[in-house]
Formats: sequence, structure tokens, C-alpha cells
Amino acid sequence: MFSKTSVDLTKPLYDRARAAAAKAGYSSLEEFVIHAVEKELAQVEEAESKEAVTQQLKGLGYLE
Repeated sequence: MFSKTSVDLTKPLYDRARAAAAKAGYSSLEEFVIHAVEKELAQVEEAESKEAVTQQLKGLGYLE
């Protein structure tokens, strides 16, 4: 089982996120926030991975 922690949000951001979660059909704000964070992390990790591949190809002389 995963342990949980908490994150503090400003009241305006909390209200916006809660409204977006309801509008998008999430069962809870927590579900919405987890999905949003996972989505953003995937984008960051993919960008880092692409950069690593680019550097490797440059090191091998395939790219300039």
C-alpha cells in the first residue's frame, strides 16, 4: 500500500482545481490532482529521455 502525504494549495488554486475536477468527471479532487501530477511528470521524464538520446547520438557522431 502506498503512503500518502499532503500538499498545500492556495485557496484560489484549490477552488479552481476542485471545479476542474468536478467538470471533468473525477470522483474526487485527490484523483484529479494525482492524474495531473502523473501527466506532468510523464512529460518531464519524456523530455529528459529525449535529451539523453540526443546527447548519445551526438556523442556517437550521428548528430551535430
